Amino acid sequence: MNRGIQLKNRWIYPKVEKKLNIKEIPEVVQAILSNRGYTTKEEMEEFLNCDINSLLDTSLMKDADKGADLIISAIKNNEGITIVGDYDCDGVCSTAFGMITLKKLGADVNYYVNDRFIDGYGINKNGVDCILKQFPNTNLILTCDNGIAANEAIDYAKEKGLTVVITDHHEPGEKIPAADAVIDPKQKDDTYPFKGLCGAGVLFKLMLLVYKKLNVNINKVYWHMDIVALATVGDVVPLVGENRIIVQKGLTIINNNPSPVFKMFKEICDVKTEVNSHFVMGFIYVPMINAIGRIVGKTDKAIDLFLINNKQQIIECINFLKEVNETRKSMTEQQYSTAEKIVENDELKNVLVVYDKSFHEGIIGLIAGRLKEKYNRPTIVFTDSEEGLLKGSGRSIDGFNLKDELDKISHLTVGHGGHAKAAGLTIKKANLSEFAETIVALGEENLTEENFVKTYQVDYVLDPDNVYDDICTELKMLEPYGEGFPKPNIVLDNFEITGQPFYMGKEKQHIKFRGKMLNVLMWNEAEEYKRIGEPNKLTILGFPETNTFNNVTSLQFTCKDYQVSY
Repeated sequence: MNRGIQLKNRWIYPKVEKKLNIKEIPEVVQAILSNRGYTTKEEMEEFLNCDINSLLDTSLMKDADKGADLIISAIKNNEGITIVGDYDCDGVCSTAFGMITLKKLGADVNYYVNDRFIDGYGINKNGVDCILKQFPNTNLILTCDNGIAANEAIDYAKEKGLTVVITDHHEPGEKIPAADAVIDPKQKDDTYPFKGLCGAGVLFKLMLLVYKKLNVNINKVYWHMDIVALATVGDVVPLVGENRIIVQKGLTIINNNPSPVFKMFKEICDVKTEVNSHFVMGFIYVPMINAIGRIVGKTDKAIDLFLINNKQQIIECINFLKEVNETRKSMTEQQYSTAEKIVENDELKNVLVVYDKSFHEGIIGLIAGRLKEKYNRPTIVFTDSEEGLLKGSGRSIDGFNLKDELDKISHLTVGHGGHAKAAGLTIKKANLSEFAETIVALGEENLTEENFVKTYQVDYVLDPDNVYDDICTELKMLEPYGEGFPKPNIVLDNFEITGQPFYMGKEKQHIKFRGKMLNVLMWNEAEEYKRIGEPNKLTILGFPETNTFNNVTSLQFTCKDYQVSY
């Protein structure tokens, strides 16, 4: 909440809309959907049902038929296929999903992924040479989650006589690579209705088309929507449209009929609840997969996890990912603390630019994200790269399109790419001061104090005296939550605290409040609550959840922000 740094947080309450009074849909669910733009019974039912038959026809995507036919030809002619993936969760899952679904069709298929710290992101000339050396029978390269900007590498692959099918979801540049098929719904001349798929989502749609053309049961593709769902959550794409269907169906598989991998994930990570998108996937599973790319560089162990059938090997792989992630967490904490001190020791600017040679290249994006969250300002974090160069990662807020602003000062970057909220870049070390001054000046042009206020869109107001046990069950209808469809912000209006607040945690930094109908949990706010005089009536923004302790289940409300009630 950082009240000492930011202006008072802003809560935006919903407009009062006419109630639809749909019998089949609980009032709280109707209200939230209505506030989020679903205003008819038909729209609400379509959103809630997540019908797999509502997935769009892949053939609507540019080059999808062409790409599918090239893959089918390679399979029928027993030509080698090499999947070129990426080292984040989406890239890992895309690669594994492609391997599984192509092998089921009898394809001669292998995979190749760059070492993050040697070749960086995406297919390149060195990667093409490595593929031909490791898998000399390769005739077709299939990229997933990369390739849309790899003009030079694709030209090189074509010179080597290779067929190339690109599947990607990133924004294309001015020039589209000269591949045999380019499948990316974000291409300007692509009329595919849904643009929000992640890399694994694009490949999933393509494999549905391949199976359909071969007249093979597409359930064999659907069975692996658990992997595609994990990628979709991990890449933080909007959980609406096709993505919502993918994640909902994937979670159904994970919770009802889990594969050995997801079964062991749950056991080793000691997950006691049902697997959900926003917490279990987003904060436990995804970081473990991302960590190997960030810290180790090579992601083979993460990909192979989904390809092996031996239980002991699966356990060893997941434990390895867990250990690497623990290392990543420890490094992040230490280096974030260093970054925080750098910011605190300087004047707080509209755009934060932080450099330290001790930062690990694989976690500068995490540091930037945490600084952005704390100060609610665009943040770019740099560390040393090759001789004379700095590698940077940026995260931004509404009102400051990071990609567009970097485009304006491209003369100060060796290279950059990304989108409105996140970007990666390389600059000359000698240009750091000029770069910082220039981007801060752009921040001063575009941003005001109002941009630095944290804003919460309120979805629903709840009377603490009329809280009912079934509310959590009703809200579950709205899952999965994530980017584009976040967990609702519910206001508990005029909550009266009964008895004394209970301070918890090693340093008594957390608080539990008791009320007539439910308890409220407030994390890391003990110091601030004491400072304002420990008021006994609060209006609280958060979310109701069930808590089971000693086999007793009770309703509790987790606080995200609060205001003193008078």
